[in-house]
Amino acid sequence: MSVREAILSGDGERFKAALAPDVVWVGVLPGMLCRNREQVVGTLDRAELRARRFAPEIVAESDGKIVVDPHADPPTDFYPALHQVLVVSEDRIVEMRDYPDRATALAALETPW
Repeated sequence: MSVREAILSGDGERFKAALAPDVVWVGVLPGMLCRNREQVVGTLDRAELRARRFAPEIVAESDGKIVVDPHADPPTDFYPALHQVLVVSEDRIVEMRDYPDRATALAALETPW
């Protein structure tokens, strides 16, 4: 299954399987950082324990970067319009970055790295 299919499936286990071992997740606020797959999976598992469901939508794609609206239900406390930019390499998610809203995530996608 491709990363894109794993995202759109909304299946947490399929999404976790698409993570690279050295994936990095940078949250919106300082200190919100996961440095490997184990930490990312732990964070996702805690969201599931709080009965948060996701219905991911791919908003945009460009050069190995995918903007995702997770459509979290219930929404996150700090950023209810949270979006993510996922960086994909060799069909694995190697980086996840949170943004407070769609406009900011789309602007990040257009910014050359």
